[in-house]
Amino acid sequence: MIMRLPDVQAASSGQRIGRLQPGTLRWLEASESLREFLGLSITMLAGRTLLDFLHEDDVALARDEFRQAAEVGERHDFVLRLKSGLGRWHFHRIYTQGRYDASGALNHIRCSFKDVTDRVHADEELRRRTEQLTAANEQLRQANRKLKEAQGQLVHSEKLAALGTLAAGMAHEINNPLAFASNNVAVLEREVAALLEVVDSYREGSDALRDARPELADRIARLQETIDLDYLRANLPELARSTRRGLTRVAKIVQKLRDFAQVDRAAVGEIDVNAAIDGGLAMLVEAMARRRIEVERGYESPPPLECACADMNQVFINLLMNAIQAIESAGRDPGRIGVATRSAGDVIVVEVSDNGTGIAPEILPRIFDPFFTTRPAGRGTGLGLSLTQSIVADHGGRIEVESVLGVGTMFRLHLPRRRASRPVNAPPTRGPSLDQE
Repeated sequence: MIMRLPDVQAASSGQRIGRLQPGTLRWLEASESLREFLGLSITMLAGRTLLDFLHEDDVALARDEFRQAAEVGERHDFVLRLKSGLGRWHFHRIYTQGRYDASGALNHIRCSFKDVTDRVHADEELRRRTEQLTAANEQLRQANRKLKEAQGQLVHSEKLAALGTLAAGMAHEINNPLAFASNNVAVLEREVAALLEVVDSYREGSDALRDARPELADRIARLQETIDLDYLRANLPELARSTRRGLTRVAKIVQKLRDFAQVDRAAVGEIDVNAAIDGGLAMLVEAMARRRIEVERGYESPPPLECACADMNQVFINLLMNAIQAIESAGRDPGRIGVATRSAGDVIVVEVSDNGTGIAPEILPRIFDPFFTTRPAGRGTGLGLSLTQSIVADHGGRIEVESVLGVGTMFRLHLPRRRASRPVNAPPTRGPSLDQE
C-alpha cells in the first residue's frame, strides 16, 4: 500500500520524492508534487512501478542504475524521461539512496526527481546553434577556399594573358626582319648560282688567257688558291640553302608563337589536337633537349576539337611542363614523355605520360588543389594542375591520373568533341596506380 510522506512534504514542499521497492521498482510512497506531476492518486499508483512511467528507450538504463543503487547504496546524476499526467515527456535528474532497516538489510530506495526539461532543451538548442555555427563556419571556409582558388586562377590567367601578349609581340617583331632576311637569302641563293656559272665560264678560257696574258693568268691562279675556289664552288650553294632552311625553321617557330598566343583566332574555335600538342612540344624543345628527354608519339587521327583554343593549348603546355619537371626531379637520363591521342565516340582522349618521380598515394588526392606544390619554394605556384583541371571541367571533360611512386605518371584527358555550352564542374577521377607542379 502506498503511503503519504508527511515528513517529506513538510520539510521539502514541492519536491518530487518517491520510495521504491528494490528489484521491482514498485512504488512504496510518493510525495504530493510527484503525484500531481504523474496525474494519479495514491490508489491509482498502487501496484505500479517506476518503469510504467518511463520512456521505453530509458528502461534498460533505469534497471541498471537502480541495480547499482541497491548494490552500492546510492547513485547520482542520471537522467530519465517520465511521462506527465498530461502525456508529455519530461527529463528528470534522479538522485537515489538506499535506506536500511535495523538489521542492515536494504529496506527501500529513496528517489529525488528534479525536472531538468528546460535545461535539456536549452542544451539541445545550444547544440543545435553550435551545429549551425559549425556548418556556417564550414560554408565560410569553403567560400574562402573557392575565393582563394578564383584569385589564384585570376592571377595565373593574367600571367597567361601577359605571356600571350609577349609571344604575339615577339612574333610580330621577329616577323619583320625575318621576312626581308628570307627574301635576301632567296635572292642570294639565286645570284650565287648565276655568279658561279660565270666563274665556270671564265675558267674554261684560262688556257687562252695564259697564252695572251700570262701575268694575269698567274695572278688569277694565286687568287683562286688563296680563296680556295674549288671549296667555295662546292659549298657556297649549300651554305645558302642551309641558311634558307634555318630561316624557314625560325618562321615555323614564329608561327607556333602566334598559334600559342592565338592572336588570329576566335576565343572558341576548332583545333587539330595532334598539331596543338606538337606546338606545345616545339615550345619546350630546348628544355627537353637540355634534359635529354625523348618524346614518343602515339597519335591516331581524332576529329577537330571545338574548344577555347588558347585555354586548351595551355592545358597541353601545363601537362608537358609537369612531365618535364617530374623527369628533372627524378634525374632520369634519358627521360621519356609519351603523348597519345585517340577518339572514343564523341570524346577525344589525350594521354601524357612520363617516367618521372611519380606521385605518392597520400599526395595524389591533393594535386589539383590550388597552391599545392611539391616543388621547392619559389619554383612552383601550385596553380598549373588546378588551372588545367578547371579548364577541362569548363570544357565538359574530365581528368584521370595514374601514378606509381618512383616509376612515373600518366594524365588522361577525356574531352567532348563539342565544347559544353555551359561550364560543367566535373571533379577529376584518379585511376588505380600506373608530378605535379
